[in-house]
Amino acid sequence: MRNWLLLTFSLLAVNLLFAQKHRYLSFELAGSGGFGSINYEKGFIENPQFQLIGRVGFSVAPIDRNNGSALVFPVMAHAVFGKNGHGLDVAAGQAFSLTTRGSVFLRMPLGLGYRFQPLEKHYYLRVSYTPIVSYLVDFQWEHWGGLTFGYQFH
Repeated sequence: MRNWLLLTFSLLAVNLLFAQKHRYLSFELAGSGGFGSINYEKGFIENPQFQLIGRVGFSVAPIDRNNGSALVFPVMAHAVFGKNGHGLDVAAGQAFSLTTRGSVFLRMPLGLGYRFQPLEKHYYLRVSYTPIVSYLVDFQWEHWGGLTFGYQFH
């Protein structure tokens, strides 16, 4: 019984990881990673009027003399509502930051924007309001925005 459960779980995990869903490589200017980030995105639910997309990124951002620079790893979930290549992009996630001096920060980037993805093309553009919320020590809401260009690959 245990072997069957392990086999079933393994097959499900392989299906989720290697299913033929859309994958993207994107560059975001400003946005969830600070001044800019490089991201890998994968669609998990893809319908004509709704998409659920997971995103993992990397960025380097200068902070100050005491903390040095930070390596920022934003992990986001995007829900895109729309059709015919035009959509409302709503996002939430966590950004893990590690400074060159050893400090660790955890912040919550959010997103609300417009996503344009031509139907027969392999790219998308997104313009979004991406506030960054600090909530562990004290509550801070930093207003921020982002411009993203993404390319779909197979």
